[in-house]
Amino acid sequence: MPANPTAANDSGSRADHAAHATVIASGTIRLPIHFFVLSVFWFVYGSIELPWITPKAIRLFYQPTVLSLVHVFTLGFITSAIMGVMYRYVPALTHRSIPYPRLAMVQFAAYVIGVAGMVSHFALDQWSGLWWSAAMVLASIILFAIDLIPLLWTRFGSGIAETGMFGAICFLLVAAALGLLMGVEEVHGFLWGNLVASLGGHVTFAAIGWMTLTICAAAYRFVPAFILPKKQLPPFALWQIVALAVATLGLGTSILFGLDQTLLWSLLLAGALLAWMTIMITLIRSRRMPIEWSSGHALAGMLWLIVAIVLGQLVAWSGAWSARGSRFAGAMVTAAILGWAGNFIIGMSYQLFPGFVARVRTAMRFPLLSIAELSIQWPRPLILLAYNAGVISITSAFIIKAPALGAAGGSLVIVAAVPYAATTLWTLSYAYRRSVPRTVRNGFPILPE
Repeated sequence: MPANPTAANDSGSRADHAAHATVIASGTIRLPIHFFVLSVFWFVYGSIELPWITPKAIRLFYQPTVLSLVHVFTLGFITSAIMGVMYRYVPALTHRSIPYPRLAMVQFAAYVIGVAGMVSHFALDQWSGLWWSAAMVLASIILFAIDLIPLLWTRFGSGIAETGMFGAICFLLVAAALGLLMGVEEVHGFLWGNLVASLGGHVTFAAIGWMTLTICAAAYRFVPAFILPKKQLPPFALWQIVALAVATLGLGTSILFGLDQTLLWSLLLAGALLAWMTIMITLIRSRRMPIEWSSGHALAGMLWLIVAIVLGQLVAWSGAWSARGSRFAGAMVTAAILGWAGNFIIGMSYQLFPGFVARVRTAMRFPLLSIAELSIQWPRPLILLAYNAGVISITSAFIIKAPALGAAGGSLVIVAAVPYAATTLWTLSYAYRRSVPRTVRNGFPILPE
């Protein structure tokens, strides 16, 4: 027992207040929420554009308005959500604080400006403004790496999620650099290689190296926490992540430098992804928790991953720039971005976003709310069904070249996006206000299903 309990309590209280003040002053406590709000905004915007731009993409994929929409989903929707998750979970996984919290806020601001600039200049077909926007995005990603790479490095090679996230950030840097070079080349004729090869490498490093590698690595952490499987992760899970990274590097490098190894690396890549799916299915089959809407989106995402793998092999055999290959390529992009990554982001948000908001409210000394009180369950079946029906329609429309079907699919995605955005933004709003939901004030808390 301390000699003076009152003094000890006062000292502990002062320490708690000092720690609280430090957290608030750093400005990073709400940083993941900022990224999530940005992600939801771009998801809604992209969904509204889908019915109008999808028919154009089916007729000709490589055109400015289509590229604008692709970056809405890849940079705006998916990457924003992933960055928000990383800013919360990388310090938690490594048990270390972000070294430069003020730099993280600058990174967020630069990312918002850069992505908005890229999307708008693509849409306006103004390449002169595109390259400086791409430079802003690259600068933002460099700042992102400066804050997180030192933390992930301490667990590289030992932690599965940490190793995958480390590699994913490296691939993101390469993809962003290639994107900037292509933008400069369009404006100033800066010639360092073949534009088609540069585009292929950019897509490989961004879609597989960044998005897919991150999702696979994070799933090893999140899926067991959500479903409580009876089986443990197998020891070769780490090697699956390494194999995926190596195959991505081999495929991207082969495309960039015109090496005759693209088919080999694409087969190895497909094998690494199938190995990941086998591990996930084994965990899900041994689950203790029932399948709910988060898991439903995860399962849908895995099915879309199979579709994307098959379409990717067809593209590799046919050639992305042939008439048949271009149809398969458009379908593959839809399956990978909307079907695979989009489903995982939506499903993940159901579990993670309320928890992030609850953490912010605790740090800000707001009235406490449970995850159940911060969740709205009722529109989730509609979101799952309408979203995937829309993606099925768009993917099929590319394959059979049916613009009207693509527009209809885009409309179905809007049906899912509107209730998703409304309920998600309602949840996220409680990270910015002290108030509590009306049902909680009335003494009727929202109970989980």
